[in-house]
Amino acid sequence: MVAPLIIHGLSEVEVQLSTSAAKPLHIPQIFSISPEAELAAPVGILGRAYLDLNELSQTNSEGEADNIRWSLVRRTPAAERVYHQETGVDWNALRSLTQTGTILIPNGFWWSFNETFQEGPGYKEAGGILAGGHCALATVFRAAAIQAGLPTEARLHALPIPGFPQDQTVNIYWGRDDLLVHNTTGQDLYFLWTVSPGGVEASIVPVSDENPLPPLPLLDNKTIAMVYGRSQPGGWGSLGQTTIADQGLYLARNYAQKVEEWNGDKAVIVAINPNVAMAGRVTSREYYLYYLIAEARRQGYYVMLDVQTGNKDPTALFISLIDKFLLENVWFDWDLEHTSGGTVHSEQINQIVGAYFASRQSMGYSSPGIFGFYVFKTDQVANPDKLRRSYDGGLVVPIFDGFGGQGNDPARAKIAKTVRVLSQFGEGPYGVMEFETRWGNRYDQISAWEYFAAFPEALIMASQ
Repeated sequence: MVAPLIIHGLSEVEVQLSTSAAKPLHIPQIFSISPEAELAAPVGILGRAYLDLNELSQTNSEGEADNIRWSLVRRTPAAERVYHQETGVDWNALRSLTQTGTILIPNGFWWSFNETFQEGPGYKEAGGILAGGHCALATVFRAAAIQAGLPTEARLHALPIPGFPQDQTVNIYWGRDDLLVHNTTGQDLYFLWTVSPGGVEASIVPVSDENPLPPLPLLDNKTIAMVYGRSQPGGWGSLGQTTIADQGLYLARNYAQKVEEWNGDKAVIVAINPNVAMAGRVTSREYYLYYLIAEARRQGYYVMLDVQTGNKDPTALFISLIDKFLLENVWFDWDLEHTSGGTVHSEQINQIVGAYFASRQSMGYSSPGIFGFYVFKTDQVANPDKLRRSYDGGLVVPIFDGFGGQGNDPARAKIAKTVRVLSQFGEGPYGVMEFETRWGNRYDQISAWEYFAAFPEALIMASQ
């Protein structure tokens, strides 16, 4: 099953690829997301709520009921059958559909309604606003969460929502009012939703053998294809071309497919590498990160959180981020260029990496962990021979960050510099980054694929 998803916020995001053919990449209105586990007979329902769409149509408006259907269906395979970019949604066809889906809420994480659904194409005006109806949809999710005993935060709706007490209602206003749900149960949870012609049901079930997550891939004989950057208006890197998590995951999948086309027999692992701390300042978009990590895990992808420590205490900063965002699919990297003083001692890297792998071990994670660090000069790590590269449960991976290639033959110079910088860390896996998606070869006059081809054994091929 391939599930198309309607992208929202930007009609199209154009990204320039620095392949030899240099063709533009578009993030379209509708695209495929990975198959998800089918929970046909969910086990252990903790909370359940139902919204009668027929009653909502009578008391509020049919437009609100339609927008609710569309919010959910646009995340399923049926979206391609009822949505056309030229004509929009076929509302009559939409009203006849029955679809199900899942949303992962890992233990300890916060779930944001806005980060999951947000504004997008296809919606109609209802209740006096574009895309009206999200307040009722958020209310049914909140009611299920309350029944399951989960803490929620929301602003109450000004008017009644049929079928729900007023103190369970939710007001949704993009950019201001949100529904937040905190998973404090000690176990990972799914929101399981079903939309039918007559209504919407939302249930909360534990992740279990009966309600499984997809397995995370192992690293043997594989290449990690990873997109890097800061996702927000005015952001940078590959992810700077996106504003929401679904766009970033699409970009990561698309890049991985391109790596797979020329990567021979080696399978490709999808990973996304968002910056979370810039010059020591942690991003305020923590709900974006919670959703990104959870949605990547639901699809079987990895997330490497990029940290620039600035003048902050690196150990304290990393431990705080590990405590907040660690999940089995979460890796970390230290961008050494943006560290006060410019030089980091191997012993300090070892200390932070040890804390990361100790946390993974305490959680019982069996999938491989990675701690990376971006480097492009030979003096950025003091005592490189003291760096520990292997731990129980994972690896430490130096990544050449792509900056290089001066002189009369910049391509040859860049390859030589990469070899020189990475060789100081001895044997073991390594990664390379190129300005593949956004900046092209403006820094070194070598295309991404020529550069990556020079390092076919690289574990990580990162795209900035």
